[in-house]
Amino acid sequence: MTPIRFVPELHFEQLRSWLQVWNEDMVPEALPKTGFIIPGKCAGFVYSTDSSLAFLETLVAAPGLDKEVRSQAVDAIVAALIEETRKLGFKMLVGYTNLDAVVKRSERFGFQYVAGGFHTVVLPLQP
Repeated sequence: MTPIRFVPELHFEQLRSWLQVWNEDMVPEALPKTGFIIPGKCAGFVYSTDSSLAFLETLVAAPGLDKEVRSQAVDAIVAALIEETRKLGFKMLVGYTNLDAVVKRSERFGFQYVAGGFHTVVLPLQP
């Protein structure tokens, strides 16, 4: 499985349908320029900052995939995002999750677990 660059005009509606299974929604403007997809399987993104940190986010798989196929696809996306983040010159890639399985997967890639829960807050800046 080889990830390709996410192109909103080609891939956004597929991503959106995957997120809606989790009662989440997304608008194209909320996605960063750095993203990869394996059509029909999964996608993920790196949100750049103006610091040495980047954030791995919006990692989602298609519903109903075989567990092994999903795992291979997610691994391929994460590997592509890590490599791209390195090429972009970031010093640290940060991710957030409340799923133990995601923590275990990230540790296989060399991420370090930082203990503690997290809460997400959002402030819409425009009506």
